[in-house]
Amino acid sequence: MDTINNPHDRFFKEVMSEREIIRDFLQNYLPAEMVRLIDLESIIVEKDSFIEKELQEYFSDLLFRVRMENEEAYVYLLFEHKSYLDKPVSLQLLKYMTGIWGKELGSSHPPYLPIILPIVFYHGNKKWTISRSFSGLFGKEKGNYEKFKKYIPDYEYLVYDFSSINQEQIRGTIKLRIFIEIVRAIFDKDAKKVMETVIKGVKAFDELRKTEEVEKYFEAYIRYLFYSRTDVDKEELREQIKAVSMERSEKMQTIAEKLLQEGMEKGIEKGIEKGIEKGIEKGKEELLWKQITKKFPKIPYTYYEKVKTLRVDQLDILGLELMDMKDPKELDRFL
Repeated sequence: MDTINNPHDRFFKEVMSEREIIRDFLQNYLPAEMVRLIDLESIIVEKDSFIEKELQEYFSDLLFRVRMENEEAYVYLLFEHKSYLDKPVSLQLLKYMTGIWGKELGSSHPPYLPIILPIVFYHGNKKWTISRSFSGLFGKEKGNYEKFKKYIPDYEYLVYDFSSINQEQIRGTIKLRIFIEIVRAIFDKDAKKVMETVIKGVKAFDELRKTEEVEKYFEAYIRYLFYSRTDVDKEELREQIKAVSMERSEKMQTIAEKLLQEGMEKGIEKGIEKGIEKGIEKGKEELLWKQITKKFPKIPYTYYEKVKTLRVDQLDILGLELMDMKDPKELDRFL
């Protein structure tokens, strides 16, 4: 798969690229009238990405194609994953959509452009409050907007809010529920609650038939946990998993050792003492500090000490929000 530095994006793309899981998600969450109009058995994962190369480390679009029932036409399902509130997401989605339509026109000159259903999958630590329409980016409350609106394109996107605040009941089969439950819990301030979710997930994994695909999923699951939450006590977690499944406990240890080896080979931190999680955290801190000083050259070094107090998931969010910051005061408020 493509390299994605953000662990939330990477895990989303690894799991939701599987036809069985995305089909299950659409069956359970897409509006019923849309489910009736499309043939979910025809779903195809599109491999092309419409993200600019310089932004690929931040975004992870997923594109699927499905046929419409009783028609030759088809619909594109464009997924964008967000682990933080992102006001310009409607502009970002529009850029993807025009890229898809442009490619369609350039390759086959169809009589009609395909329908694209833009979908945002969100699981941040705040409720999604951003306008779901493209026109929400304009000052609609101002008088001049009404005079010009017929010249401005507009559309709405679907949002599935799985933030920890939004306690909507999780639906779907075991594989899908495992995924949604961990991404919902990952930003919880209480590491114990994250651990409880993982134990529940391990029990669910043991309900699945043991296949190579399931084992890859389990490894992606544990990697996601280790990359995203360095505050989870790995030894305590291992002991709790051992009480549920000795086999899963041993596999978790193997994955942890593999991550440690990978971290050492990449030189994330010379002389690493506390395992892969510390190496990853240190590497992200240093990279983020370079980005901060490049954007705000006069920023005091004392800010680096504040950066070092952030968790890995907070470093990821700051890295994304830093792109839109115009003033050091915005950084100050974040820290």
